[in-house]
Amino acid sequence: MIAHSVAEQLRQIDRTVAAVTRSTEALVRAKDENSLLDEICHIAVEVGGYGLAWIGYPVHNPERTVAIKAQAGMTTDYLNRIGLSWADSDLGRGPTGTALRTGTTQVLRDMERDAKFTPWRDAALDCGFRSSISLPLGHGSERLGALTIYAFEPDAFDADVIRLLEDLASNLTYGIGALRMKAEHDHAVQELAESEERYRSLIELSPDAILVHREGIILFASLASAGIFGAPQPANLVGRRLLDLTHPDFHPTATRRIEAPPADSNLIEYRMLRLDGTPFEAEIVATNFSFHGRAARLLVVRDVTERKQVQEQLMQATKLATLGEMAAGLVHELSQPLNIIRLTAEGALLFIERGKGSPEWIAEQLQLVADQAQRTAEIIDDIRIFSRRDNSPLQVFDAVAAVRAAIGVPGSQMRPDDIALVTNLPSAPVPVRGRRVQLEQVVMNLLSNAHHALKEKRERHPAGDWRGTVRVSAEAIGRDLRIVVLDNGPGIPPEVRARIFEPFFTTKDAGRGTGLGLSVSFGIINAMGGRLEVLDQEGGACFGISLPIDITAEEFAENRAPPPLPSAGDAHIMVVDDEERAGEALGRSLRELGYRVSVCASGSQAWERFQADPADVVITDLRMPAGGGEQLVERLRDFDPLLPIVIASGHLGATERLADNLQDDRCAVMKKPVALGKLGEIIANFLEPPK
Repeated sequence: MIAHSVAEQLRQIDRTVAAVTRSTEALVRAKDENSLLDEICHIAVEVGGYGLAWIGYPVHNPERTVAIKAQAGMTTDYLNRIGLSWADSDLGRGPTGTALRTGTTQVLRDMERDAKFTPWRDAALDCGFRSSISLPLGHGSERLGALTIYAFEPDAFDADVIRLLEDLASNLTYGIGALRMKAEHDHAVQELAESEERYRSLIELSPDAILVHREGIILFASLASAGIFGAPQPANLVGRRLLDLTHPDFHPTATRRIEAPPADSNLIEYRMLRLDGTPFEAEIVATNFSFHGRAARLLVVRDVTERKQVQEQLMQATKLATLGEMAAGLVHELSQPLNIIRLTAEGALLFIERGKGSPEWIAEQLQLVADQAQRTAEIIDDIRIFSRRDNSPLQVFDAVAAVRAAIGVPGSQMRPDDIALVTNLPSAPVPVRGRRVQLEQVVMNLLSNAHHALKEKRERHPAGDWRGTVRVSAEAIGRDLRIVVLDNGPGIPPEVRARIFEPFFTTKDAGRGTGLGLSVSFGIINAMGGRLEVLDQEGGACFGISLPIDITAEEFAENRAPPPLPSAGDAHIMVVDDEERAGEALGRSLRELGYRVSVCASGSQAWERFQADPADVVITDLRMPAGGGEQLVERLRDFDPLLPIVIASGHLGATERLADNLQDDRCAVMKKPVALGKLGEIIANFLEPPK
């Protein structure tokens, strides 16, 4: 050890104390890590009086090199002349490498004599360095880096100086950690600000309405919400009940979801209301959301009214196309009951002329005629409903009955082509919510596709005893109804299966298909909360429809039970029909029920007779040559707005229009052929005294 004078030692200690003090001040002022490291190195040289100070960070590469982060001194080119490493090798066993590797302070008292410093000795002596100290930065196994200081004198670092410099290294370690935490905090704050800005931009630029509500009270509304809901400003929606913007038909569903929000987010369809009460169709995606630190619900509302209108037009086009394909089957389906009616009526007349028909036998024949007329009426009514645009509200209906109704006409079309239609349907009703005619449309479309596929297979393979078969089944599984339509046709190739529900995609020959049927059917079932999918089936095609069951069959049966029929009394009924035999036949039946009946052949005649002898109930046709039914209804309404009126007509357009515009608790619309029992029930209800 080389001895130094006491004065020299005190001077070095004073300078080191000053360097530590200035370093502490630098820690307080530091704005970032790099500037702090640079200032510490300059303080060590300028205040501490050392020849070189530098800070290196370990690089975790295969060579374990050391990256120079800051340096100060007159001979900084020294660092460019030597190799720096912290590996456990000859090059890494120098003071800096050992401090980084072991985490302990390394003091080199005399570079000229220490054998461990051999690789760097010549370069150091050329610069005038004789001693050094390497101070690890970090705590425990966490190696941030090392501060290395070189002195021109040998043995420049005694115990007191080492202690002071270790304090400086400890403070520097703390400062680096604090600055890194601050940098991470600043970065997080910046990221949060940018995220909030992105979120705000997405919210404000979104064309969909975005609402946040808690327990059904709106807390936030985006800019687009004002336009969609017809509000002057988004603030006009804040504080309102979500149910105030929901159509009453959907209040039960919305209330359940508000009271018990689902955990997952899914797409649902609602009918919403603008502030002026105008309804519109909407798709809503909802998810749980934290708003101002409390649980809330985020809704994205998309106005799909125009899209729904286009879908309805596509549905109407496919229905009319289906009707065109069913024309031959309809003729056959209607000719059957009409043929039975004619044969039964003519046979009964023949027996009566010969005096052989007993009253009981004649009653049986008339009942057979009535049953076949009812069958004809049901076919006509199904086609009438099927062909019109269906804007009716969602209702609970018997899905099994809808499937049975849909099977009739396609089944009659398959028989001439020697295709068997096998059904396995439950006897009890299965209620679902939606529009019955739309479910019938889906089933008829699937049957039509199966019919085409089987005919095509038979045409390609005419030889052999193969016979086409279509099977339709329905089964309640848990809370779902599963309807399956399968055939033994050519099946669906994998490349077709992947695109089968795409609009305008068809495998039929040109002119034989629009490619809309399955796409529209998929949308119909999806809107009812169900699924339409292709099921695995060897040999043939298999489609499955899954629909949620709405209520129990017992509840559904109770809801369908008709009210008791009140007595007729001696009320005056006016029948207006330009078909004389129809009017007289209805008049005779009503007289038999105990009513006083007037029969008129035109609207003008009925109005004159009504003025002379007002009726309690008026039953009128619409299309008549002398004074139409619509004009008569207008006059009767002007005379007595509460007069009970029954409109009976087979004219599709006018019947549907009047059903929408006039039907209320004092006006009923019936489609011909009229069922006498139903008409009697309507009249009795009209004449029942108010409670």
